[in-house]
Amino acid sequence: MLKKRILFFCLLTVAGAGVHAEETSKNAYMIEKFDHNGDQVVTQEEFLESAAQRFKTMDIDGDHAIAPAEFLQRYAEHSHSTTTDSGSEVGQRVFDKLDENHDAQISEQEYNQSRLKWFSEADKDNDQRIELGK
Repeated sequence: MLKKRILFFCLLTVAGAGVHAEETSKNAYMIEKFDHNGDQVVTQEEFLESAAQRFKTMDIDGDHAIAPAEFLQRYAEHSHSTTTDSGSEVGQRVFDKLDENHDAQISEQEYNQSRLKWFSEADKDNDQRIELGK
């Protein structure tokens, strides 16, 4: 019985380490992409500035909305998909998820809401900062 408890504890520890490693990896990615001042912290403000810039680059025609063709073009350019269609099917699913009101375009508000949700999921202690080890 003691051996089973030790084995169970070891499995929980390993599983927990995997989750922590995944979170650390996500935080490292966010710091690499969005830490503009090099302090190894991404504030919500820095993150939203990056989101605003990204929205502008995705809005190719400048109409303050991202149409499916604009999104799929940029998605394909930045996708690391292993599918033969350059990720267009995955890109369309992502577009559909971001287009919350289903009007066949992503507004800046919809885009920012999705980015804030992603930031909040990484900000485990709700201090509006993403850091390694937190």
